[in-house]
Amino acid sequence: MKHPIYGILALLLPLTGCSDSPRPAELLSRAETILVEAPDSALNILREIEQAPFRNRAEIARYALLRAEVSERTDVVENNDSLLRIAWEYYRNHPNEIRGICKTRYYQGRSRLRQGDKPGALRMFLEVEEQLRRIDEPYYLGQLYLRIGGLYREELNFVSAYRYYRDARDLFIRSENPRQTAEALLGMSASALRMRDLGRARRDCTMALELADDLHDDTLVRRSLGLFATLYVVSENEHIPGELLQRIEHSARHDSTAAGRCTLAQAQLLRNRPEGARQYLRMARELKPDADVQAMLEYTAYRIEASAGDYREASRKIHRFIFLNDSLTRAALQTSAGMIEREYYRERAAFADYRMQIRRTWEHVVTGTVLFVLLIVGLVVRQRMRLHKERHERNLLLVREAEAEYRRLSRHMEQKNHDEARLKGIIASRFDIVDRLGKTLYERENTASGQAAMTREVKRLIEGFAENGEMLQELEQIVDMAHDEVMQKLRSNFPKMKEADIRLLCYIFGGFSPQVISLFMEESVANVYARKSRLKSRIKASDAPDRELFLSLLGTVSDGC
Repeated sequence: MKHPIYGILALLLPLTGCSDSPRPAELLSRAETILVEAPDSALNILREIEQAPFRNRAEIARYALLRAEVSERTDVVENNDSLLRIAWEYYRNHPNEIRGICKTRYYQGRSRLRQGDKPGALRMFLEVEEQLRRIDEPYYLGQLYLRIGGLYREELNFVSAYRYYRDARDLFIRSENPRQTAEALLGMSASALRMRDLGRARRDCTMALELADDLHDDTLVRRSLGLFATLYVVSENEHIPGELLQRIEHSARHDSTAAGRCTLAQAQLLRNRPEGARQYLRMARELKPDADVQAMLEYTAYRIEASAGDYREASRKIHRFIFLNDSLTRAALQTSAGMIEREYYRERAAFADYRMQIRRTWEHVVTGTVLFVLLIVGLVVRQRMRLHKERHERNLLLVREAEAEYRRLSRHMEQKNHDEARLKGIIASRFDIVDRLGKTLYERENTASGQAAMTREVKRLIEGFAENGEMLQELEQIVDMAHDEVMQKLRSNFPKMKEADIRLLCYIFGGFSPQVISLFMEESVANVYARKSRLKSRIKASDAPDRELFLSLLGTVSDGC
């Protein structure tokens, strides 16, 4: 069964994907766009696509569905079973593409219906209905209900047929498809007529005729008028309007089928012309009508003979009509659509029960697993509580030891703070001397000779701070001791900072004034201020861990200056 599918795949996938041309996809999109308005043009496009290489199986599945839909819209009889099987092989493995699955099964059901397999078609239609309820597709669901209603009408289950036709009408009205709405109304009229609900049949047929007139669709107009003719023939006490009868005759003359000739015979009967009606009946019988038309021919013949006063022949015709109806009923009972539907839903119910049973089994398994996990968790929690108690007792012991160690460290820190305070005082006094000497040198550099010796000494000391590397290292150590290792933190936080900038910050953190720093670095006071401001902005904009320490020292020094 699958070998022909693979053969067609080999033909349709001639090295599907070596070409970079998007032409097949573009043509498919164009065909989808014009499918509703111009199905013949869409069919020509699809025939053109046959010569183009497809790139993947998704395009082939899309092409198969479009070909089936175009065939249905153009009434072109084609055997698309092979293409639809290919599409189904693709979509059955892609459950998320519900629209493609539904369309494939729908057209497969249509194909089975044409082959006379009504049970198989109905099962597929019911499967599609179940899928379509999950998405909002009123047009396709309406088409599906039209087909199911037709199946029920053929099976003489007119109540169910009328219900499906009515649902289809509502869906087509919602999707704004007047032609399909008229189709559904005609199905409702035919079903109501067979149920002998003549008022409902007349109302539905009137709405269908009005829609057909608005659409200027001769086929729908002809079918509506044919139903009106049958309706007035069946309703013996109703008088048909003359204008409507004239329209029926004018429309039926363009219909060369057996149904058209039967409509002409009914029109002649309504005009009380039995001989003309017999003539059209003979013409209709020569065209080999189907079972439904044959039954209506017999009923019309009965009315003709009764109208002509030949009651013996009328009795024979009505018995013939009853026999044909019984034959149709027996055939319908052999493959009842209702039985198929019940069987389908019975299978679905059995499958649902099976799934429920599996679900219960899994619930039991999950419940047992959860209880087992809870037991394990309880044991683990109990063990952890015991360990936690032991750890708590051990921590209490450690806390006592830590308290003793804390007291020892507190005494040590007090001593250290005392030593640091003394050291800071010494450093401050030493830097204060240097600072005062530097200021005196800066302010009185060109005074009397009495200041010369002091000037030389101060210059010597300042030059030592400015040039002697050992003194600079000593200065950094003193600053670190005084300000919590600030120079080491500066080098760690800013490894790429220039040595000159680090040297300037060392002088600033040491408490030297800008005037003295200018002497140390042999720069003007304005440059010292500018560089200090730039470094302060850089530190403030950074995310250094010790930024606040640097800024506090810079601020303190600035406030002091």
